[in-house]
This record gives sequence, structure tokens and C-alpha cells, in this order.
Amino acid sequence: MTQANRPAPFLVGESPALDFLNTVAKPRSVQFEWLETGADLLDWLVLAGVATEVELAAFRTPDCARALDAALLDVLKLREQFRAFINDVHGKELFASEHSFVSSLNDILRNGYQYWEIVPAENFGKRGRGYHKREVHPLRSPADLRVRLSFSIAALIDEADFRYVRKCEGQGCTLFFLDVSKNHKRRWCSMEVCGNRAKAATFRKRS
Repeated sequence: MTQANRPAPFLVGESPALDFLNTVAKPRSVQFEWLETGADLLDWLVLAGVATEVELAAFRTPDCARALDAALLDVLKLREQFRAFINDVHGKELFASEHSFVSSLNDILRNGYQYWEIVPAENFGKRGRGYHKREVHPLRSPADLRVRLSFSIAALIDEADFRYVRKCEGQGCTLFFLDVSKNHKRRWCSMEVCGNRAKAATFRKRS
């Protein structure tokens, strides 16, 4: 599938981690891959809010091309390991049983570089004139992109109720999302993609 025919990434997961999982998907009977190249990866990270263009600018240079290609392979491997995990645990309560993926994720996180810093609270929209501590995961090389994504996955595992991690009910659709609706009744990746198709199919059947 050429980039000219590829739609914009579907950021419907209500979680950067699930949006990462959805970077390869089959929402309209055709499978799309949004991480075909290292440049694709950098573009998606900015679009999904996982990294900023300022952080990634150095990785767009010819000197980083080989390292970026290697990082992309590691990121795609992480994505498919994460997919196997989500396929196993979505839609039910997550218990701390043995999951090989969690062990692999911990290995990545342990090797990541991070530190804490104190910054003005107003930088985070907090009232007052005090300070706020934040954890920083700097991107020193393309290899750190996998670490940054791993922190997003770890946040999902820590914070989400996996009973509401769902796969779209659209026929053939492979997109995942976290149902944060008030009554937890969300069924579709989006009304524009699968919801309206399902409604149209129901209408035709009734007619």
C-alpha cells in the first residue's frame, strides 16, 4: 500500500499504547501499515503525542539513518509482542499472573535512561507559583524510541481497567481501544469508520 493511498493513522485508542498497536490495522477491509519506514515512525510519534519534533529532529539526519532502521525493527517486534499480550488479556480483569511480555517489557524499561527534575508548576497548568516534579525519559539515540513506547505501554498496564480494553466489533476491523465512555457501551473504533457501516448494514437488512 503506497503512502498516497494510505489514510491518516487512526488515533482512536484513547491510549498512546493502543494507538501504537493500531499502527498496523485493517479498518476498511484493507490492511494498512503506518510504520513502513523510520521516517514513518518519527512522524507517528509526533502525531500521537509520544514525542516532540524538537526531540526527534536529530534522528532525521542521514547520520542516524542506519540506527533509525534498526530501531524501527525493534519497535515493530515490540508492537507484535504487545499485540499477543493484548489479544490474551483484553476484555477481562488483569491479574498479576505470569506474562512473558511483562518480563520483556521490564527488561526494556530497566535499560532505559531516565531522571527526575523540578520545574515550575505553571508549566503543567497547575495553579500557584510552586514547583512540580516530572520524570524525564530523554531520547539520546533512535534506540530510545522503543523505551519511550515501552513507558506508554507500562502506563496502560498500570492505569487501565482491562475489562474495557476492547477490539472494534466492526466486521473484519482489527483496531483496539480503551472504552472510557460513561456507561462503557462503546462498540466501534469510531462511528465514522465502523459504526456508520454497521448502521447502514442493519438498515439494509431491515429494508
